[in-house]
Amino acid sequence: MSSRAALAASCLLVSTAAACGGSQPPPTASPAPIASSTPLASASTSATAPPAPAAQTQEEAHKLVVLAASCWFGGTWSDALGEQDQVKTAGIETRCHDLARRVWDTDDKTHYEQLRALEQNAVADVVAKVDVTAKGDSVDGPRRDAIIRLVQALADAVKETTSARRAGNRVKRDLDREPEKLNTDEVDAVLPLRAHAKIETLLKLDAGDLTKEANALGLLCAMDRVELARGLPKHLKFYAVADELQLLFGVTVPDVPSDATKKLVPGTWLRFLADTANAAGHPVSDKAKTPRERDALAWAGMLQGFSDKLAADSDGISNATDLSRVVATVQHRLEAEYKGQQSAEATKPKK
Repeated sequence: MSSRAALAASCLLVSTAAACGGSQPPPTASPAPIASSTPLASASTSATAPPAPAAQTQEEAHKLVVLAASCWFGGTWSDALGEQDQVKTAGIETRCHDLARRVWDTDDKTHYEQLRALEQNAVADVVAKVDVTAKGDSVDGPRRDAIIRLVQALADAVKETTSARRAGNRVKRDLDREPEKLNTDEVDAVLPLRAHAKIETLLKLDAGDLTKEANALGLLCAMDRVELARGLPKHLKFYAVADELQLLFGVTVPDVPSDATKKLVPGTWLRFLADTANAAGHPVSDKAKTPRERDALAWAGMLQGFSDKLAADSDGISNATDLSRVVATVQHRLEAEYKGQQSAEATKPKK
C-alpha cells in the first residue's frame, strides 16, 4: 500500500472531532458525582421556606386572670393557702409584684400600689394584657371574649367588696376606740355595705367553660362579706350580707330601719339567719333552745350552704391554676366549721 493510501485509512479511524493529520486528544474524564445527602430540589425549597411559626401558649391568659385574682383578694387568698404572719404578707406582695411584671414588663412601687387599690387605669391595663395574651393562645383564643368578661367582672366585684370592707372596718374601729364617731360612720357605711350589683354580675356571669370559675370567685367575694359581718352590730350585719344571702339562697330579707343608727327589733337577725340556714338545706335543730345556741347553729348552717355551692363548682375549675386549691380549701374549712358546731351541740349535757 502506498504511503498516501495508508494515511487515508488512518484518518478514518480517528474521531471526527480531531483534525486529520493532528495528534489524538486525551480521553475526557467523566464528571464526578456531587456528594450530597439532600436532593437539589429539596435544598432549594428549604432555603426559601418561611420560618416556622412560634409555638402557641396554653391557658396563659386564663392563668393571668387567676394571678390577678390572687393579688386582688389579698388576705383572703393567703388564708386559703395557709399563709400566716410574715409569710402571708410576703405572699400577697409577691403575687402582686408578679402581676405587675406580667402586665407592664416592669415592677415598681407605683404600679404595685395601683394594682392593690384596683385603680381604674391599672385594671384597664390588666384587661388589655389579658386580651393580647388570649389572642396568641391555642386554648384561650377561642374563648377570648369570655375571659375578658371574666376579668372585668372580677375586678368590679372585688372593688365593690373592698369598699364594703373598709366601711365595715371603720365601724369596728369606732366600737373599740372611737365611739363618738360611730353614728357618722354607721350612716356612711350603709351604701357600700349594701352595694352588691357587681357581685351579682359575677355570680351570674356566662363565661362559657369558665362559668363555674366565675361563680366560685363570686362566692369568695360573698364570703368576704360574711367574714366582714362578724363583729358588726346586728343591724349592720344585714347591710353587709342580707342581699348576698337572698341572691344565693332565695331567703326573704326582713325590713330593717332606713336609719343606720336605729336598732333592730330583737330577734330579727336570728330569725333571718335561721331562715337562711334552712333555705341552704341545713336547718337549726329543734334541740337548740337558747338564742346563743340557735345563732351558732344557724351561722354554721349558712356557712355549710356556701360549702355546698363551692363543691358544686369544683368540677368546672381548671387544675392549671391555684384557684382549684383555694376553692377546695375554703370549701373544706367551711364544712369543718359546720361539723364542729354540730358535734359541739351534740355533746352538750341535756338540761
